[in-house]
Amino acid sequence: RVAKNGTDIDSRRLLAEAYTEAGLLPYAFQMYQEIQAIKPNDSLATAGIANVWDRWGNYDLAYQHAERAVLLDPKSADALESLGRVHLHRNQIDQALSAFLSAVEIKPQNASLLSNTGYLFLKRGDLLQAHLYLERAVSIDGSLVEARNNLGIVLARIGEPDSALREFMAVNDPAAAFNNLGVVYMDQKRWTDARAAFRRALALDPTHKKAKANLIEAGARVPRPTFVNLPPFMDGSVVAVAAPKSDLKKSAAARPSVSKRESRISAAYADGLNRFRQRRYREAIDILQWLLEQYPTDIQASNCEYWIGESYFGLGEYKNAYAAFKRVTSYTGSTKRLDALTMMRRAAVKQRQTGRAKGVA
Repeated sequence: RVAKNGTDIDSRRLLAEAYTEAGLLPYAFQMYQEIQAIKPNDSLATAGIANVWDRWGNYDLAYQHAERAVLLDPKSADALESLGRVHLHRNQIDQALSAFLSAVEIKPQNASLLSNTGYLFLKRGDLLQAHLYLERAVSIDGSLVEARNNLGIVLARIGEPDSALREFMAVNDPAAAFNNLGVVYMDQKRWTDARAAFRRALALDPTHKKAKANLIEAGARVPRPTFVNLPPFMDGSVVAVAAPKSDLKKSAAARPSVSKRESRISAAYADGLNRFRQRRYREAIDILQWLLEQYPTDIQASNCEYWIGESYFGLGEYKNAYAAFKRVTSYTGSTKRLDALTMMRRAAVKQRQTGRAKGVA
């Protein structure tokens, strides 16, 4: 119909949506441009172009088109959703939440909008509102993976681990569900509970790579037991020999330097991951690269490379991301090797898609 009818907007719109869903973004972009050529002030086409730029990681252009889409039709839930997504990817949580709440007012039974609104409340730390919106989303569409997982996170944070596991298990296998619970505990710095959850995951699936890696990370955070140095039992036949004062000084000086190094690495690594989770990708890269420069042979080196790659991927710098993931594969025994290989393939695909996009007028 598109070929036969040069002014058929509906067919072009359906085709553009199908292309977007399939990841064929340059073709979706072309369809939306053709709609705009026919109807210059079409809000949905403008929102569609915003979604494409958002998927390509160009959040400035995405914002320009999303904002224009809302101006063209302030009552368009699709335009408001596009604007909300762009704000989210720019780490503008309050603006994103405002856009999604406006969209929910227009479409109160849209499970996807409710789910994203709940996620934003979760990001903001408002667990009560997050619980409310996510529960509504799940009640409308129980198959939404993100809604179930985020509801599980909320329930775990408010102290309902059994209910959290039920939500996790509704869309994950049991091992992955326990791994998710452990990740929530790690975010809360409940290291002992996290270790217990990761061990349950590995008991269910001994090959679960993420649970293995998380167990190692949680184990590194658990404080070592305190040993009280009691004087040895001595009978009258044993004579105590005092250590030379110089040796005591050397011993006392050596112990703090090791723990200081370990605590510095641990604290910096945790800070880098925290900034990545907050989508502060540049800051995460700076911290993790500094760690690599300071401690290139540390056990966390390959993990640092991996999260540098994820940060570049989040920024849309796919060439740099590919190079970082490739470096991970050079580490013998890295727990991130398989994840890195997967992300190398994704980065390569994104590079090709971005290359094609640059040729679109």
